[in-house]
Amino acid sequence: MKTYWLEQRKDIFVRNLVQDFFAAKKYFDELREHHKKKSALPYSMLDTWVGTEADKGPLWNLKEQSHRLYRSNPSKTSLYENLFDWVVGSIFHETMKIKEDVYQIESYKPLLELGLSDDTAHREIAKIIQEYYALIDRASRSLKEEIESIDELFTKGLLHLRALILTYKNNALLLRFLIDNKRTADHMLGQGGLQQLLQEMFPAGVHEAYILMSESCMQNGWYDQAQKYLNTAMKTGPANKGLHEQLKAKLGLISEKE
Repeated sequence: MKTYWLEQRKDIFVRNLVQDFFAAKKYFDELREHHKKKSALPYSMLDTWVGTEADKGPLWNLKEQSHRLYRSNPSKTSLYENLFDWVVGSIFHETMKIKEDVYQIESYKPLLELGLSDDTAHREIAKIIQEYYALIDRASRSLKEEIESIDELFTKGLLHLRALILTYKNNALLLRFLIDNKRTADHMLGQGGLQQLLQEMFPAGVHEAYILMSESCMQNGWYDQAQKYLNTAMKTGPANKGLHEQLKAKLGLISEKE
């Protein structure tokens, strides 16, 4: 029953997954830029993003959303779906490691530095503090490498996601999200990446994507949006009299329903 329920709503979950992955990449880019400028990461940013078992953040929810979608029915999961899910899980676990490192750096380094500055500290205690300080310092220096590793995972994830989107050409909700957020999609897929992707999905013409979205909107009673997408299909479609007559008929049908 649970698997059937997921399958019936897969278009919605896939759209949400792509949207949340884009948001995760955007947030990670902000973290990475912050580290470049400050050579440090604030624990609060990581804690907000990851969260805890009791209070899950966006990245934690993304990981569970992906697992729920692609691990609930392994027999129907494609190679790229498996690869994408693996990448999302890896990003989560690598970020958890960074979160723990940053917590140690923020929590213990000031105390250790205070101990090192105390001239009256016992020699043996000072030696122990020095050893722990070296561990904390090593964790601080390794942050850059760990961040770059996560960046590589995001790059892989976007490649797998692009391959996935090609197989989801009939998901009108996903198409609407991508087309209505073209700037974000191009930022994630590369300049002009969305247009190229749509051309691969619809070799006969990108106007087919707009027709598909319009039909989906009509089925849901969203007539204003349906009309908008049909008008775009008219502009982007080939100079085909038969096609234009068909689209005009659809526009007339929308006007009757409004």
